[in-house]
Amino acid sequence: MDIKRALRNSWLASILACSAVCLCASASNPPPLGETDAALDLLLTRKAQEILDTHRLRESKPLGASVSASVDISQRRMVIRFGPGVLPLEDDHSLEEMEQYVRNTLEAYALQAGVGEVEIVVLYEGRLYWEHFPRSVLTPLQAVPWQAGGSVLVSASHGLVRTHPGLQWEFQRPERNGVLEDLITPGYADELARLLTDRASLTVHRARRGGNDIHPDSMRPWKEMSARYHLQNLLPERTDIWHHFANSNRNDREVLDDIRARPYYANHLGVDGMLSIHTNAGDPVARGSRVHYHPSKPGDRLLADLTLCYMREIINSQDGYVEFPVARSGAAAGHGENSFATMPSVVVEVAFHTNAADAVALQDPVFRTASMKGVEKGYRLFREGKGCVALKAEPIDGIQLPAGGSQQVDVVFEGYPQYPIELVTTNVGCPPGWTCTDGRVRIDTPETKPSQVTLRCENTGSAPIFWNTQVVDDDGVKSPPVRHWVQCIRGPGGAVASPGVPAGVEAATAG
Repeated sequence: MDIKRALRNSWLASILACSAVCLCASASNPPPLGETDAALDLLLTRKAQEILDTHRLRESKPLGASVSASVDISQRRMVIRFGPGVLPLEDDHSLEEMEQYVRNTLEAYALQAGVGEVEIVVLYEGRLYWEHFPRSVLTPLQAVPWQAGGSVLVSASHGLVRTHPGLQWEFQRPERNGVLEDLITPGYADELARLLTDRASLTVHRARRGGNDIHPDSMRPWKEMSARYHLQNLLPERTDIWHHFANSNRNDREVLDDIRARPYYANHLGVDGMLSIHTNAGDPVARGSRVHYHPSKPGDRLLADLTLCYMREIINSQDGYVEFPVARSGAAAGHGENSFATMPSVVVEVAFHTNAADAVALQDPVFRTASMKGVEKGYRLFREGKGCVALKAEPIDGIQLPAGGSQQVDVVFEGYPQYPIELVTTNVGCPPGWTCTDGRVRIDTPETKPSQVTLRCENTGSAPIFWNTQVVDDDGVKSPPVRHWVQCIRGPGGAVASPGVPAGVEAATAG
């Protein structure tokens, strides 16, 4: 048995030992090696059933509906199967919160068990959810090529809604670890809107309204209200947008209206993309950033993947967040927000408010800015037809220089850094008795070609000097350092080596 499997079985045994149900798997009778792990599948199934039962009790529905889960370990693929009696009569988004809680919790348990990130497929009576409610509103699926004057809808999650029959005003998510999703996401949306305007030159529309002026029906500030009421105020005659579930008798029918109103508003505007900003929920062990695309719109997967790629790049470049977990790829999930949007759209779950460490990050302005820079960059490069490319400097050839000589060296790199950038050269090997000083070269625009540093040898001496050079962009993203050398050749005088700037302008003296 390999170490990872042994650790997984030990972890599962400790979890299952806390249960009142007797299990066949034990330390003396471990689950068989292979593509599946019976003990893990049993644990996942029981956790999923607990969440489903809790959901049905809250909805005043009878117990008895079933759910199961299994993982193909070699394929890293989890399948969650809901049995009969779970589906609603119409596609009303009423299962979204429950399904996502199940997905997040089971994914976290699989990670803890050592399986790694898994692709999750959720089936209802053997079929994907959206296959039970076919519709034909899902084109076009491709990004609109970059052009001046493009537009995007930014949607901050949730906000106050009116519940029936008492007509109380309530937030849609509970407070956890000092974070109320309904109120924290508008700040993230503000940050993202600014970045999309400044960096991508886009026109940004908002699903929710900001400001402290008072919504007349609730007597609460507009910034606390959900999108439904902003759109009701903005487009009173378009009840098809903000009052889709007018004939529903559910207590939370205005919650359902709010979900559907957002993509319908995006369709009404004819924007090129829709970005929905949320915080996530699940078992307290679940954490990190996720981005979801709708399985009926597979063309949106690239947008989800690029968003995660650049969220990871920028978040992990910040002090204190080097190890912050960001999913490697987008997840197919049945969110109504992007299901009914006819343009490329994703749901960005920035971090888990149900996890204590993530909740601290969510309240940190550094994390907020870094995560939204990643979302903006992912969307911008998606529109420009570019991919996920890490910032990386190419190898730099060593050179020989006579005393008093200098030479410009090209620093060639790949990736899409945010300008201005700096070429940072750091000495890592200075001969005894010499003084070697680091240097920086600032490059303001991508049009400044080639990117170069100037290396110098001055005075007397013959010895190799070793340097690391890396690219550092304006968002703090750093390329891995590239090692290179300068061989100074003996000549009259002393010996000095330095990295400088093009055109012979000294940035620093090194030697």
